[in-house]
Amino acid sequence: MKNYQLSPKNAHPNAKKLLKDKFFWSPNEEFSPFGNDDGHDAFYAFREWRLKYKNEKPARFIEELFINWEYPKFDIYKLDVVEIEKYITAKTQVDISGIDDQITELMEQFNQISKDSGKEMTEEQVRQFIEQTSASMGSTFLYGINNSIIAVGFGQFVLEGTIDGELKALTQLAINRELLPILIDKWGEDKNDRVDKLNKMLDAVDAMK
Repeated sequence: MKNYQLSPKNAHPNAKKLLKDKFFWSPNEEFSPFGNDDGHDAFYAFREWRLKYKNEKPARFIEELFINWEYPKFDIYKLDVVEIEKYITAKTQVDISGIDDQITELMEQFNQISKDSGKEMTEEQVRQFIEQTSASMGSTFLYGINNSIIAVGFGQFVLEGTIDGELKALTQLAINRELLPILIDKWGEDKNDRVDKLNKMLDAVDAMK
């Protein structure tokens, strides 16, 4: 069980029948259900959780997952553009007290880079840089939230051949959020590919029972 690898071979027959495109199973395609970091981690965490909580609602796992990952709270049942914009532009409260053990290594890395410009960074400047870059991660967090929900939705179907009604709705919402201009436009040249893959996933989820 510990050596489980996601593949059509190990999937429920219903998933094999519906998810025929290799894209759905890709372990390294960023836009696939399981190929991005958040989706990959969420799927395998859900699989382990499901072994213990077979009769629980998957939405409970999702709620617990984002608490454990310490993601800023977001209402995953919302598709409101105003609320999404508030979330992705909000300043994130950052606690960097735990980086003291790593500050020397970080200093070396930053100074190696900054030597090319002829100016080294002080420890305080490194700390300020980390605080500033970490404080505006709302878009990254939301991307991770949506990818994780998508992975859990597809994950239950792959593992069990069915999808919980609430989870199906959450998965559809996550995909539709990613299709909103406020999120999809950031992909630039990759936008059309992202839209194509999202629509492909949405069609698949719509067909799940």
